[in-house]
Amino acid sequence: MIDEVKYFQEIARSAPPLCGTEFKPFKVTFQMRTPVCVTTPWISFDGLIGHLIMIDTFGQDFFILPRKRNLTPKIARANIKRQIPIKKSGKVYHCSVSLFSPNSIHLTHIYKRFEERWAKNLDRKKIRIGFGHFRAYAMKEVYIPAKEIIFYVNGDMKLIKQLIESYLIGLGNDIRIGFGMIEDVSFEMMEEDWSLVAKGVAMRPIPVSMCKEYDDTAYMPYRGPYWDPRNVTLCVPPGARCRLK
Repeated sequence: MIDEVKYFQEIARSAPPLCGTEFKPFKVTFQMRTPVCVTTPWISFDGLIGHLIMIDTFGQDFFILPRKRNLTPKIARANIKRQIPIKKSGKVYHCSVSLFSPNSIHLTHIYKRFEERWAKNLDRKKIRIGFGHFRAYAMKEVYIPAKEIIFYVNGDMKLIKQLIESYLIGLGNDIRIGFGMIEDVSFEMMEEDWSLVAKGVAMRPIPVSMCKEYDDTAYMPYRGPYWDPRNVTLCVPPGARCRLK
């Protein structure tokens, strides 16, 4: 595992610098072609941009990164000039979670089954569909039929636009089967900064330590990678009334 970490550190170390130079508030609007499949109530913009930076850093090697180990700190130390180009207060990035329009939750089923028409070149004579690689199953999928998805950000719009247009083909989960296809994306500068709080409402998970007043709390991840339980703390959730210190 140590050699594996060193391998990715060397790739990161050789990557060219990628840092924001001018942070300003702006809005990103995605027009969607297909519903968005989700595994959480929202999509975190800093996690999305961090994902695109990893693709930009590692290229095809991105797809062999270990999935159950957080290499972010080690990779960041290997190349401190490749950072998420978004304003940061402490460990919290100034960017909202996804705002879906319309925001209604639906459930569907995805079916996986063995297709005999593709089996001509298989060596085995008998295919077991009750277990193993060819196991048939039905899986529940939660999706949101959003026509539009908005994020509010305070960051380097030019660099973020470049990352999105270069690498992003869809939003959410199961893009490989057609969910979350993007029709168009637009970027608009703003006078006000709505990346953390807008009109007295939290726009992303904000640790209570950053807040002066709030009307709701919950334990949730507040920074990426959002799957890492070490990044969970008591937060004011998106949509709750909030006033920053």
